[in-house]
Amino acid sequence: MQIYKKKIAFFQLNVSFIVGTIFLLLFLLTSCYKKQDTILAVIIKNSSGQVLEGALVELKAEPTTFSNLVTINMEKSTDKLGVAYFNFDEYYKSGQTGVAILKIKAKHFGLSGEGVVTIEQEVVTETVVVLN
Repeated sequence: MQIYKKKIAFFQLNVSFIVGTIFLLLFLLTSCYKKQDTILAVIIKNSSGQVLEGALVELKAEPTTFSNLVTINMEKSTDKLGVAYFNFDEYYKSGQTGVAILKIKAKHFGLSGEGVVTIEQEVVTETVVVLN
């Protein structure tokens, strides 16, 4: 009878050890997650398809509900490739679904254009705005 009790105790110890090891590994694997950047790249082109350097790009997000009081107002000029990059890491928290729906207004020497874009979490979202 004594040998039987030792075998049961040994088996319970092994099962506890294996389950504990699995939980420890899962914890370590999930805690090593590094959040990726959430970026918006707005490409500005004219009606003939040429990219425009120095175009002013304005982003605005208005709250969708009274409890969501986050307001985003950003401005940047496009670079030589006609792209304005915006980083939304301060607005996105890990585990959140979606980041924002933004209105885009762009101007360049009398030309203007508008658009709407949905920012996806932890990726580079690209959108093109054509100025007329």
